[in-house]
Amino acid sequence: MASRLLFLCARGSGCALVAASLLQSTAGNRFDIWSSLAHDTQEYALVERLLQEQDVALLASDHLTQPTFGLRWDDGIILCSGLTTT
Repeated sequence: MASRLLFLCARGSGCALVAASLLQSTAGNRFDIWSSLAHDTQEYALVERLLQEQDVALLASDHLTQPTFGLRWDDGIILCSGLTTT
């Protein structure tokens, strides 16, 4: 069974979605890749356009989530913790 990975951006930016989509495009089915959501629709559209320009598929919408009780991942990759102002 593939390891379940969650890319998380506590600030809700699109960086987690970009990273997850890039890994999915290179790793194929070796991992079960998930990402936190981009909170801003403009940010989501920007991520989608950026990935299209690079010919990288956007992570499937059924793999976008917010961490909640009852969901489990083998590893988490935190891209922005929300602890800093930069």
